[in-house]
Amino acid sequence: MNFNEEQIKSFNRLSGSFVSSNKYLSEAAIDHERLITLNHASQLIFNFDCLTERYQRKFILNNFELYCTSLFIALKPRILTFLKNEGLTGYTFNSIYILGQLRVERFEKVSIR
Repeated sequence: MNFNEEQIKSFNRLSGSFVSSNKYLSEAAIDHERLITLNHASQLIFNFDCLTERYQRKFILNNFELYCTSLFIALKPRILTFLKNEGLTGYTFNSIYILGQLRVERFEKVSIR
């Protein structure tokens, strides 16, 4: 299932509000709206290039995969809200985490149960 244009906009608003409400991400985000986005192929993109280099060095580069996991877990309540609002009980996201040349791709399952 691919999400439609309105669903994508809704998700991206939720993820933008997540970034804005997180003190550290908000201060480090160069582009709040491109940091975490859902695209038309229903891929969830985490573009860490949208964070300051200082933040990247301090929190991400030491353990890139752990940071990816931690951020997804922190975002999960917002994802659950999105799924509930769309009448879905679960979804598997193709999540892509990017930082410069580093790239991790995972399938992350989220379910309301």
